[in-house]
Amino acid sequence: MMRVAVLGLNHGYTFASQMVQSDRVKLVAVAGNDEQSIQRANELGVPIYSDYKQLLQTNHLDGAILTLPNQLHLEAVEACAKLGIHVLVEKPIAPTIEEGRAMIDLCKSHHVHLLVGHHRRLAENVLEMRRLIQDGAIGELVAVTMTCALCKDKAYFNESWRIEKGGGPLLINSIHDIDTLRFVTGQEVTNVYAASRNRIRGNQVEDSASILLELEDGATVTYFITDGIPAPWAYDLNLNENDRFYHHEADCYAFFGTKGSISFPSMEHYSYSDDAYGWAHPLQKQTHSVEKNDPFFAEWNHFLDVIENEVQPIITGEDALATLEVLLTIQQSAALKQTIALKNKTYVQE
Repeated sequence: MMRVAVLGLNHGYTFASQMVQSDRVKLVAVAGNDEQSIQRANELGVPIYSDYKQLLQTNHLDGAILTLPNQLHLEAVEACAKLGIHVLVEKPIAPTIEEGRAMIDLCKSHHVHLLVGHHRRLAENVLEMRRLIQDGAIGELVAVTMTCALCKDKAYFNESWRIEKGGGPLLINSIHDIDTLRFVTGQEVTNVYAASRNRIRGNQVEDSASILLELEDGATVTYFITDGIPAPWAYDLNLNENDRFYHHEADCYAFFGTKGSISFPSMEHYSYSDDAYGWAHPLQKQTHSVEKNDPFFAEWNHFLDVIENEVQPIITGEDALATLEVLLTIQQSAALKQTIALKNKTYVQE
């Protein structure tokens, strides 16, 4: 049985609470330093360390799941890598490209696996959409629209880092949507133009942004994000993957091709037949059925597969770094009010 620790019991609690019920892995210990973490560790029945480095040095581990603040990712990965502990790091891989690259190099030099926690890549409906798009179900991709419009609880903003630069919805939420876009289309972003605003709450950080992206084959993407408007169009609200969010039956993405279009997550596929083509005729509609899964459960089990069977991570450090690069370019574009080309493709693993 593999031995794993979870460092951080906010998002990490989801993993920990599932692992203690599994006969495939032993949750050896957790790390956390607040009252909620202590309470959760007691509920889980596992030891808790206020110093995660002491946890790593004291216990024999096969792997560690890191759900620590972004600025701690590099030092935590370094501590794990030097002890030969494989790591699953929560997204984003790091706050900067340089730190992300350093994490990748550390893991390679110490021969440990690095998996980055873009869990949506393991959702069955995302995998099915990827198959449909890349198999040409709607022909050549022409455009994509993406929306992440929701309203976070007022108490969410009580933590100061969430209202300061770097704590807004772009880095916290958009990184999921951008990674899903890259994964589903199999294409890289080549040009970015973004306009961000803070007119909803008036804090230092953005609370909305409108973004135009160009993909390498010429398709365009329009993307709107906000975390301060009452609205039902967002992945977290529409997919019903997490009990924390109220579920709304709505679509947050649409993919448009030369032969048809598909909305997500309803998976409604529209097209014409050759003998009844155009707006004078009714559209043909089919709905692709998908057996949904729990992507968080799939994520940590995939991590165990990576450790145990040396399965290739579904998102490597290099791939996660490419997603981070797009997000940082979006932030830069919004700050400079200009279009920016992404020239660095060295992070994308073939």
